[in-house]
Amino acid sequence: MVFRFQIADLLKGIAVLFMIQVHIVELFGDTAFYTSYFGKIFLFIGGPPVAPLFALLFGYFIARSHKTFIQLLIRGLKIIGLGMLLNIALNFNLILSVYKGLIEVDLWPYIFGIDILQFAGFSLIIIAFLKNLLQKSLVFTVFCIFIVAILGQLLLDFIPENIVLKFISALFYGSTPWSYFPVFPWLSYPFAGIAFYSIQKRYDLSVLSKPKFILLITLLFLGFMALTINYAISISSNLPLYYHHSLIFMFWVILFLALYSLLINEVNKLIGDSFLFKYLKWLGENVTLIYVIQWIIIGNLATNIYKTISNPLTLLYYFMGILIFSSGVGYFILKIKSKILDKKII
Repeated sequence: MVFRFQIADLLKGIAVLFMIQVHIVELFGDTAFYTSYFGKIFLFIGGPPVAPLFALLFGYFIARSHKTFIQLLIRGLKIIGLGMLLNIALNFNLILSVYKGLIEVDLWPYIFGIDILQFAGFSLIIIAFLKNLLQKSLVFTVFCIFIVAILGQLLLDFIPENIVLKFISALFYGSTPWSYFPVFPWLSYPFAGIAFYSIQKRYDLSVLSKPKFILLITLLFLGFMALTINYAISISSNLPLYYHHSLIFMFWVILFLALYSLLINEVNKLIGDSFLFKYLKWLGENVTLIYVIQWIIIGNLATNIYKTISNPLTLLYYFMGILIFSSGVGYFILKIKSKILDKKII
């Protein structure tokens, strides 16, 4: 997984495309399409190459940052706050519909759902407390990867009856349907990113970019996918299993991401200056902004068209429209932000 900053942005940019399509498939596609073979493939594409990748890169850049404990703590709290505000924003149409009496549903799971921003914020706080130990000991970091993944399974046997405890447990190990990215097992991926940073500092990994190694890695990747793809699809397309996956699947994902990232790095060397790759890197550079925009659009549309679309072309149109609109709004917001900052400097 040898990449410079632009490769990290490229990986995140590709993940943004996969992320938008999987949100559309999950929320817009009808049951027949969702459970079809193609639906399962789309769910897989929106699985391992997306959230685990974001989480792994998140840990990598935390490890290489020089932020203090307090700075990390404050940033973690801000991310949690953003996640809670996003829950309200993306469910605003649903909240209004319930208020008007058009829909009867319990809103609390939607407002307090544990999505990737809440997970990232709490993970950052935990890492802030452990950062010194994680930086000093690769063995300790690897130990944490194991423990977090194992606890993610063991704790599922302890489901509280009290509703308040259910919401709290949803954050840590996912005992409820509204726990999409609980700390256990998902914290394994930021820890894996930290471990990779430690390995990169200690060892020269440039040898992996030599042609003979690239050929070997390509063959390994193809063989690995051929032998395990059905297993990976079976987990990724079953969302409860995916959100609360086991130690074995976690290791599958890390190996997948290692090989996948190396191959994307090589493709970038060939066509990295193309318009498409520049656009993908822009998406990756502004991933949080695009993530928020697309979720607000998709979440509010889903109130009216939840699981009603059976035509794949219609889903494709929604994908293209939401991608273009999110990119345009994101670009416009960044331009305004840039002008405001320029005025402050002057």
